[in-house]
Amino acid sequence: MNYIIKDTSWLRKILWIDAALGGTTALVGLSFFNLLTSLLGLTATFILSVSIITLCYSIVACVLAKQIDISISLLRVLVYANWTWTFISIGLLLIHFERAQTLGKIFLILQIIAVGALAYLEGKQLVVATHNSNRHTGPIS
Repeated sequence: MNYIIKDTSWLRKILWIDAALGGTTALVGLSFFNLLTSLLGLTATFILSVSIITLCYSIVACVLAKQIDISISLLRVLVYANWTWTFISIGLLLIHFERAQTLGKIFLILQIIAVGALAYLEGKQLVVATHNSNRHTGPIS
């Protein structure tokens, strides 16, 4: 089964948003993790881990956004990874909710909403190719 990208221009905008949000989260977390531990009520290890993971996501989103022909295989990896991170984030919220400060709880909830929304929006741009399609196509890997 082959997939096509419904609207490359719209997808690129979503990918740039994904890259910007992930990159900003990563840079703030990596730069200010000591300050964030007291503000958020989360451990430095937790903040550093989330920061590194979001940095990886932002790099993949940036690579995809810059491609002339967006790799459908890599896009599918990003969509699945975003959904996976969304569900992991739900678990992290449940685990850390009691210890987290109000800002930490807000951060954890916003992370679930933002990553889930990005996964949904990016995934909605992938549609099954038909024989009559003139859009960008690519094989599933």
